[in-house]
Amino acid sequence: MPAGERRPEMRALCAIMLAAMAFGSKASAGLEPPKDYIAAIVNDTIITRGQVEEFARPTIEPLLRTYQQAEVLEQKLRELLSEALEQMVENQLILDEFKAGGAKVPDAMVEDEIRERIRLRWRDRAALIKELNALGRTSESFRQQIRDEMTLNFMRHKNVASAILISPQKIERYYATNLHQFQLGNQVKLRMIVLKCSLDAPMDEVRKLAQEICDKIDAGASFSEMALIHSEGSEQKQGGDLGWLEEAKTTKGFAEIAAGLKPGQHSPVLGFARETHDLYWMYLYNKNGQVVVARKYSDKIGASQMLEEKKFDRPGSDYPLPVQPQEFRLMLVEDKRPARTEALPEVREKIEKELVAQERERLRKRWVERLRAKAFVRFF
Repeated sequence: MPAGERRPEMRALCAIMLAAMAFGSKASAGLEPPKDYIAAIVNDTIITRGQVEEFARPTIEPLLRTYQQAEVLEQKLRELLSEALEQMVENQLILDEFKAGGAKVPDAMVEDEIRERIRLRWRDRAALIKELNALGRTSESFRQQIRDEMTLNFMRHKNVASAILISPQKIERYYATNLHQFQLGNQVKLRMIVLKCSLDAPMDEVRKLAQEICDKIDAGASFSEMALIHSEGSEQKQGGDLGWLEEAKTTKGFAEIAAGLKPGQHSPVLGFARETHDLYWMYLYNKNGQVVVARKYSDKIGASQMLEEKKFDRPGSDYPLPVQPQEFRLMLVEDKRPARTEALPEVREKIEKELVAQERERLRKRWVERLRAKAFVRFF
C-alpha cells in the first residue's frame, strides 16, 4: 500500500497512542487520562497533558512519515512528548523570570508582530480568525502566544545569544584536536540530467529523449544547457550542478559509474529503478537503447557493495528487466579531487559557528538551572 494511503491509518494509530500515554500512574493503570490531566506545575502555572500534545503536534507529522512500525512510533512519540514537556517547563521558567522583573511587551509591538505574520501567512485578519476558530482557539489566545514568543526571544537573546566571541586560539585548538572531522574522501564534481517516467511520459519515450540529449551533448551541446531545458531534478535551475560530492556519501550506483569517468566525460544513458524502499537497480544503456549492464544496490547503512550484476553480452536480445526504470539520467563528471584533510582557512567559519552553538547551549543550560533552583517545578 502506498505511503499516502497508510497515512490516515497511521494518524489514527497515533491518536490512540497519544490517548494511551500520560505522565503518571493513570496511564500505567491502563486508563485513558483526560486532557486536563496535570503533566507538570511550574510555580503557579499548571501544564496539562492536552497542552503538551498541542505543543508537540507540529512535530508529530514527520514521525508519521518516518516511522511505520507501531512499536517504534510509540517509543518516538513518548520521547517527543517528554521533550515537549521539558521545553514547556523551560519556557514557563523564562516567562516567569521576565514577569518577576516587572517588564511587559508593549501592546503596540505585539500588534505589529501580528500584522506582519498575517501579511506573511494569511490574506487578512479574517482568514487568521477563521483558522483559529477551526482549531478551537480565540484571538486572545493567539495574541498571548505571540506575546510569549516575543518575550522568550528577547530573554534568550539577552541571556544566551548576545556577545559570544570565539577567539582565534580556540578555533585553532578545536581544529587541531578534531582533525578527523575535516577528513574528506575522494570527491567528484557532478552535473545530472533527470528525466522521469509517468503516465504522460512512457518509459520508451523518456529513454529515447535521454538518448537524443546524449547524442546532442556528444555533438557539442552544453550539458548544463541541456539540463536547464530538459532536467526534472531539483538541481535543474543550476544546470544540473550537484557540486562537490564525496564518493562514499554518494548513491552507490552513481558513485561507481562516476569513478570510471574522467573529468569532462559523461555517462551513457542510465536507468534508475527502485525495487523496494531500500533496494534499487541501475541500468546502463548503449546508443541503440539496449541495456548492457544491470546492477542491484542497497540503500541500507553499511551496504557498500553491489548486490548483483547482470551483463547482457548479446545486445539486441530481448532481456526482461528485473524492475522497469522509473527515471533515466545522464551524469557529467566535471572534476575530481583525491582524499584530503580540509585546511583551517576552509573550515574556520564552520568551526566558529559550532563553537558559538556550543557556548550558547552551555549558557542556556546554566541559565535554566539557575531559574529552576529558585522556582517550584514538579512533574507528574
